[in-house]
Amino acid sequence: MHKLFSSLATLVLLGSTVAPSAMAQSLLSDAPAASPTATPTENPVVSLQGLGQSTILSTRPAQALVTAAGRDANLAAFEQPRSALRLEGEDDVINLTFLLDAQNIAAGGDLVLAYRNAVSVMPESSLVSVMVNGAQVGEFPVRSPSGFDTQSIAVPSSVLRAGVNQVRLRAVQRHRVDCSMEATYELWTEFDGQMSGFRSGSAIGSDNFASLRTVGRNGRGLTDLRLILPQGSGEAALNRAAPMIETLALALNRDDVSVTVAETPGTGPGIDVLLASDDDEPSLQAISGDTPYGLSIAAGADPARRKVVLRSANGNEISAMLLDAISGPLKPVLDSGIRAQRPGEIRTEASTSYTLADAGYVPAPFSGRLFRTRFDMIMPADFYPAEYATLDLALHAATSPGLKPTSQLLVRVNDQIVKSLPMRDADGEVFSGRRLELPLRAFRPGRNQIELLAELERPADDRCIFVERNETVPRFILLDTTEIRVPALARVARLPELAALAGTAYPYEGSAAVRVHAMKPDAASISTALTMIAKMSIAARAPLLAQLSFGAPKAGAAGNALVIASRVAADELSQSGSGGLLPVARAIDFTSGFDEIDPMATASVNLPGAAIPLAMTTDPAALLDAFRQTTRNSGEGGTFSSRLTSTVNDFFRSLRQWLNYQNGTDAASMTDPRRKAVLTQQPNDSGDGTVTWLTAETALDMSEVSEMLSDPAVWNRMEGESVVFDLDARTIRTVKPESYFAHDLNDYGPGNLRRIAAAWFSDHFRIYVVLVIALMAVFAIWLGRMVPGSGVRTDR
Repeated sequence: MHKLFSSLATLVLLGSTVAPSAMAQSLLSDAPAASPTATPTENPVVSLQGLGQSTILSTRPAQALVTAAGRDANLAAFEQPRSALRLEGEDDVINLTFLLDAQNIAAGGDLVLAYRNAVSVMPESSLVSVMVNGAQVGEFPVRSPSGFDTQSIAVPSSVLRAGVNQVRLRAVQRHRVDCSMEATYELWTEFDGQMSGFRSGSAIGSDNFASLRTVGRNGRGLTDLRLILPQGSGEAALNRAAPMIETLALALNRDDVSVTVAETPGTGPGIDVLLASDDDEPSLQAISGDTPYGLSIAAGADPARRKVVLRSANGNEISAMLLDAISGPLKPVLDSGIRAQRPGEIRTEASTSYTLADAGYVPAPFSGRLFRTRFDMIMPADFYPAEYATLDLALHAATSPGLKPTSQLLVRVNDQIVKSLPMRDADGEVFSGRRLELPLRAFRPGRNQIELLAELERPADDRCIFVERNETVPRFILLDTTEIRVPALARVARLPELAALAGTAYPYEGSAAVRVHAMKPDAASISTALTMIAKMSIAARAPLLAQLSFGAPKAGAAGNALVIASRVAADELSQSGSGGLLPVARAIDFTSGFDEIDPMATASVNLPGAAIPLAMTTDPAALLDAFRQTTRNSGEGGTFSSRLTSTVNDFFRSLRQWLNYQNGTDAASMTDPRRKAVLTQQPNDSGDGTVTWLTAETALDMSEVSEMLSDPAVWNRMEGESVVFDLDARTIRTVKPESYFAHDLNDYGPGNLRRIAAAWFSDHFRIYVVLVIALMAVFAIWLGRMVPGSGVRTDR
């Protein structure tokens, strides 16, 4: 049976038996990059790559035209998150999807697009063209820099189809005053995910599970999944509900799911989730008496909201009923969603070749100055990135005559330029499998963002006269037969690595149960724990076998764990020592601190042992290095040997930064955010598993970091040993580990061992250099002893 089905089966059976207890930087040295959510008057912000850390801008919710509560109930939302609703540069394309029932096709409807654009976009010569299921349905000029404007494009019923419908938006944008190549990076158009979608001519049904994928997003731009539990609910209720939350998160097939737990239904777009059992009187009070047994769906009290109920005669029937739904009404929803190939994504395997067609790329002649296409590559969780091989791009493309010799193709991996190909032939070039070697060190386990860009200028562009450009003549074409060749990879899992967690839920995926601890049973911590479980299930494309409990992990506990801790709980753990916390309440506290704002600045959270590092909010090595560099530049004191040692260390640090694509010119941050949260990985006490800690100051902070984690613009950028969330600026700073504490090796073949050895030496190049020098010295000594006596005649 399908892996997803079998995983869900194991999950629900486990849950029923648990006992109660940016930003992209400019490609040019001085080219500005606009913030994905900046208003037209804001200054652009670029990503910063620091010593051992990076700062990445999160996306803020775009301002909606109307409140979430005023959303049109007949508007089927796009499935893509807000971070995917953005067109950049002179010519860009995004692909969106929405679901439609068969009964809605005859009535047709309108494609509603609420958009705004950069103030630098010229409205007279900029437009967005719209295709639905391969058919051209309309276009409109780009001329809304001061706020969101709504465009409605009629879509005939002959174009629509039951199930998933494909929307392709292409923007052609021109700059108002600047015709330089750098100015093309200032052009953008973004769409409001709350107010955009397909408005059907007839009412969208709310009595089938496919309609869940049409539900709108809340005021924060997230898909609200709200678990309704009665007062007094504890661990047992959560463990019965966890399989249902994960199942619905997978059925939604969205990357921006945010889970909350509450006593009452929500308002505005979203989904309320209820479990009711006849032998549990409090759970029945939240549903009507005529609710059928099994998994059912109905309209919520809010027209824009859905309600999903699982009703059983007793708690022992919950698992069987959920399995019946998975193999029954939920099966087509899962098959067309989470089980289907996602456009713009390639899940790679070693020693395999893929083409751009596998990522959903559609080739077309290009006549602008800046070509770009993007896709994601999901690398195996046990992939070891190092300099033992290259990932090759076999380019199939062509340029037209008349381009400037400064034209080039650029390959960007995870916001870093890793390869450039000059295209200097003024007569035009044809690339038939031209090999571009991409270093494996630029990739990471889990999700990687790949971007191909071509800067294509002609002499006429310098005169800034659009009519002289003759854009009817194409400049470039990239074919979908362009190959991505993945080499044989070194396979050894290394931790800590949050990129693997975000990409494939490693090390929490699989058949082993995952212990999830909420140190305090407040609603914010429980909501964050359920959000993390849902996000990891989506990343793994299969549910986790999660067991939720209240309190700290037991000392010496084996296996992997996820711990959600507030400052108060962390302080209690510090005071109680490694033996654990004081007694913890067994029921969820639905009233703890969501409306309270702590005026005190966030302090460092220090836990005993190896639970959380002493200074987890900044990279200690980076801070120490910045301090030493400052004092060294003063030019005072220091012996010759110390200065020589510092010089050598500076050389090796610079080399390490170059190998790891870090920007050594950026200084380490010397101050903590005023309000922060921290996600970090550490080994457990027994050494056979991993503990991931998520800490925040207050319940309000925990709620905010949960929202940030729900945003794929944040989730997909996590990497390294820890991530520091700046809750005021809505940014994250990633800290890479100095060393790895866990290794999971399953392939002991000589080829894999050789690649691991080569990768290890590339990471520890000092040892490699010392060994080379030592071997050269041994050879010199041997040569010095053997050569003088060789061929010399003696009297004997």
